[in-house]
Amino acid sequence: MSNEKIDDLFDVNKMEKTIRKAKWKANWRVVIISSIVLIVVIIVGAILNRFITHKLETPVQFSASGFYEISAPNEFMGKLERYQGFLGGENRYTTYKIIEGKVVYTGQERFGYGLFRDENLNRVDITSPILIGPTLHEEDLQNQHYNELGQREMVFFYPFLQYKTYRNDLALLDDIGEDKIMEVALSFDQGYTFDEVQSMISNNVTLSWLWVDDVNENTDDFQYKYVNENGDINVLGNLLRSEHSVYGLSLLDENGDKKEEPVHHFIGAIEANQQYKAYWQGEFKRLYETLSGADGQLTADDLQYYGAVVTGDTQTLSQLNDLPFIKASTIGVITDKY
Repeated sequence: MSNEKIDDLFDVNKMEKTIRKAKWKANWRVVIISSIVLIVVIIVGAILNRFITHKLETPVQFSASGFYEISAPNEFMGKLERYQGFLGGENRYTTYKIIEGKVVYTGQERFGYGLFRDENLNRVDITSPILIGPTLHEEDLQNQHYNELGQREMVFFYPFLQYKTYRNDLALLDDIGEDKIMEVALSFDQGYTFDEVQSMISNNVTLSWLWVDDVNENTDDFQYKYVNENGDINVLGNLLRSEHSVYGLSLLDENGDKKEEPVHHFIGAIEANQQYKAYWQGEFKRLYETLSGADGQLTADDLQYYGAVVTGDTQTLSQLNDLPFIKASTIGVITDKY
């Protein structure tokens, strides 16, 4: 071996340069491999998160839509916005009512889902002025309740209870301009079948929604009670059903067209949504058990109707004045014809 090659073997500077070059290549190799692995993990993780989030969202979305189909008199779910996060998300939707073919915006709602949030979005409490919120009992009748947009709330009266005070908002029609259209909740004097209700309401009055009897007159408690500071139980009066707490079936679809077989849609929504483990599952099960006949099966013949929601202008709705089967009436949303 030549002296020059021997000197190269013991050249420290060249050795350090070679080592640094090898380390540099090794470090870049680690960086590239780590980056590739990280990108793959992020992509796979995003795909898995989307898949899992969709699985978590689906039953809640179906349940929420189904619950709206059996409640919310004359109201529908509108535009839906979906926001997905990590293993969960939030859905926001607008609501609207249809009054004589006119769409009236009634607000926005939202619900959550996932491993880290529930349908109420982990909400602890809701507080509002007394006038904004549901009417609970007959003492509440001294105040007209509204939603957050200032729209009137409809109230329903049980036919088998005797109230100290009734609402007869049909008497207000003369004070409302002829250029207005509105919805009116009618409370009947007893339970009626679907065909009976259809025959009782004039054809030129739009029948949009029916209130279903979902209670047991013999076992349920129909008095509003509260416990005072001394632990005594006070009774404020008989319960009412706000439009926020009643159940029933819509005779119109979300486009305002007449719905085919509305009773079967109502029953189908209750049957189908008992399976979904969501906030509303217990109420779907309760309704099925309460509404079912002696055979334990829910059919159209098992349903009785305690009231209805109708829409029209003042002239058309005035035909309902003094009809013997109407126990009470409350006006809801009022809007211009055009």
